[in-house]
Amino acid sequence: MEGPTESAWSAALGSLRQFRWPDCDRLVVVSPHPDDETLGAGGLIATAALLGMEVMIVSVSDGERASDAHDLAATRRAELDAAVGMLAQGSGTIHIDRLHLPDGGLHDVVDEISDHLTTRLRSNDLVVAPLADDGHSDHVACAEAALSAALANSASLRSFPVWAWHCHEPATSSTRLGERLDLATEAARRKLAATQCFRSQTEGPSPVVPPRMLVRLQRSFEVYVANSLQP
Repeated sequence: MEGPTESAWSAALGSLRQFRWPDCDRLVVVSPHPDDETLGAGGLIATAALLGMEVMIVSVSDGERASDAHDLAATRRAELDAAVGMLAQGSGTIHIDRLHLPDGGLHDVVDEISDHLTTRLRSNDLVVAPLADDGHSDHVACAEAALSAALANSASLRSFPVWAWHCHEPATSSTRLGERLDLATEAARRKLAATQCFRSQTEGPSPVVPPRMLVRLQRSFEVYVANSLQP
């Protein structure tokens, strides 16, 4: 399955308004697996770093079940470290908070993720997490946990698509309700460099993230959707 065409997505997203930063002084990115933070929100992370904002990436699992490669968890942790270096490049401060929860089983530990986030979030955070209908159970779990924790802390929440670009129908996708963040040249360059760090996912005969997905994840813009309960 190739998924929707770029022309179909362009038609569906043509009227999105521009992204507006809520009142915040820290960006918190909830990432189910190492690479989701970069593929879905790498441009926003780079933009925040360029603005001198503090960024915290909550890497919920180590992505150890993506393939049967030897010690994949360690490989993916190292890839994330490298990607964060590309996104930061000396501007801003990006921290990684690793939870080491079970890849593929996050739906069973939603309360644990939510409790962890609740103790770390502040009211002046912008929290971003995958869409609640992103098409992957781990992404759905992180979306649920992020919403609960954001509401508990009166923090702003926005959602980003990853798998949705491949599995949603553009004409009815929740992304049509989002805002478009057009990436400055430097932010786009940093996102591309960070994406290239995840070789375990993008290379090989049957990559987890194939070229047809990368086309959608390496655009010059990103999309963020506000929850109806959020400002």
